[in-house]
Amino acid sequence: MHSKTAIVMLNLGGPVTLSHVEPFLKTLFGDRDLIKLPGPAWFQPTYAWGIAKIRTKGAQKKYAEIGGGSPLLRETARQASALRTELRTLGFEGPIKLIFRTSQPRAESMLRVLQREGVAQILPLSLYPHNCKATTGSSIRELERLAPRFGISILPGVLHYADHPKYIGALSRLIREKLEELPYATVIFSAHSLPVNQIENGDPYESEIHKSVEAIQQSLGDIPGGYTLGYQSRVGPIRWLTPSLKTVLKDCQGRDVIVVPISFVSEHIETLHELDIEYREIAEKIGIRNYARVQTVGINKEYIHCLSDLVIQNLK
Repeated sequence: MHSKTAIVMLNLGGPVTLSHVEPFLKTLFGDRDLIKLPGPAWFQPTYAWGIAKIRTKGAQKKYAEIGGGSPLLRETARQASALRTELRTLGFEGPIKLIFRTSQPRAESMLRVLQREGVAQILPLSLYPHNCKATTGSSIRELERLAPRFGISILPGVLHYADHPKYIGALSRLIREKLEELPYATVIFSAHSLPVNQIENGDPYESEIHKSVEAIQQSLGDIPGGYTLGYQSRVGPIRWLTPSLKTVLKDCQGRDVIVVPISFVSEHIETLHELDIEYREIAEKIGIRNYARVQTVGINKEYIHCLSDLVIQNLK
């Protein structure tokens, strides 16, 4: 079944070792599809080079504190393995590969591998649950630009699933487990922020985040501490979505909080360092009584079933 079709799982990527941090930052900030920095397009690579030089030492220190590099490649490989096992039971025997935007495996090298393996078509599978031009959109545009060079066509992909019942179910189950420990906690959904100008230019990301939040609230029902939403991971001198997670935490002074990384499906720097170390320290200074963080869905069976259902649906 579909022996000449490959599934390509799309994610941002990250530096595997400390020596990869500077080139990772140059690629990240130099990619206008991912982050549109102020000024003309021709100047962005220079701007990115400067940002990378300034931020490398600080970023290396953070990566050192979570094991010496990003675990995203390892985490995503585990998701691919879990998905492969599930899809084999459903009759799909084709390759399942990873493609990252900012680190290896990159699109061009992976498409070359797939061409050698005789793959004729690929089905993109986004590991960004929320429809966003800057993340999934940029990955798809890259594939559309490169795939024809290798004689590979692109099938309609699994590009978002913000309110898919099994994705929502996986998150809701993880939140319930934390609520058993802290029943009066306020649940704070934390999403990666996005520049406001991208939203103003029609990016659906913000509304997609609200879809997930509303679906989880409906799944869990009313809770004593209530729900709220904040945005994390702001960088650069531009306007970003608000309220910031720090502002939301200040509003919860004296309470228990459960932070839910709603826009991430695997552990990496923004969960392991930003949420677990930086925001925990902020919470303690603010006077949060107990600060808990929900794990990402990772290889949660319900989440993997969500992905496999969508893949099989798109292959029909």
